[in-house]
Amino acid sequence: MALFLSAIVVSAFSAGTAAAPVHIGIVQFVEHPALDAFRIGFIQALEDAGYVIGQDIVLEYHNAQGDFVVSRTIAEKFVRDQVDLIFAIATGPVQAAAALTETIPIVFAGVRDPVGAGVAESFERPGRNITGTSHWTPVSEQIKLVREIMPDARRIGILYNAGELNSVIQVEEARQWAAGYGLTLVERTVVSTNDVRQAAESLVGNVDVIFLPTDNTVVSALESVLFVAERFRIPVIASDIASAQRGVAAAYGVDEVKLGRQAGEMALRILFEGADPATTPVETQRVLDLAVNEDAARRMGLTIPPEVVERAQYRF
Repeated sequence: MALFLSAIVVSAFSAGTAAAPVHIGIVQFVEHPALDAFRIGFIQALEDAGYVIGQDIVLEYHNAQGDFVVSRTIAEKFVRDQVDLIFAIATGPVQAAAALTETIPIVFAGVRDPVGAGVAESFERPGRNITGTSHWTPVSEQIKLVREIMPDARRIGILYNAGELNSVIQVEEARQWAAGYGLTLVERTVVSTNDVRQAAESLVGNVDVIFLPTDNTVVSALESVLFVAERFRIPVIASDIASAQRGVAAAYGVDEVKLGRQAGEMALRILFEGADPATTPVETQRVLDLAVNEDAARRMGLTIPPEVVERAQYRF
């Protein structure tokens, strides 16, 4: 099988804090701004702690290109190389790494439900060689932004990859929320980024608004959704701040860079202070951020209420 890996390896020896540089393997499920932000925050935490990348700490980064099989192949390489720590970004990579090693510490980010994913026993006490940061938030808290911005919306479209456990959990919560308000959730599933535009087009004439969960496949192809949304004037509300910057009307979610920094700080405690991942609680962001993009909203035929704009932490 042909294997495509996007890799960046930075390495050197150091006269710094360690006799030899610490080797961290980073595996990211796919590249899009939200997942990239976790990685950026992680590296910032290492640098802000005074460590020199390429001297004190060696980073080996691989992008799985949205492929679960490639995620496992990357994890296998890290295990063979006996890296000092694996930083797994998104659910697929952490599941792959967890299945291959019980000794190498694994820190994750971009995983909404580590318990549901089977990589942690609980948020308070993960119970094995794995811990990290979660962007878990009740979907009801995110999707209620739809009602606040569009109180007359009755039919809500939702796009997701049914192969992503993270997304399946969110959609089930969205179903329960919609049923509680007597709203109709119109679901469309995709397998790859190539399916996203067609799935979005199938919502035209069937929904009042589109809500996007933190689905890696759909977010990777966000521009395809936006093309349809602007052409047919269907507002799009998302669950991550980076998507608001890219052109959705509004988003209510976590600060990915901040959670990435928290993951980096956890990795440092494990590597240099002897912290045990099994007893290191999974960290979250307790207060969500609100982002609006008024220009994008206008292109979709939407005027965001002034009270929503006023309380937004991010305005693009």
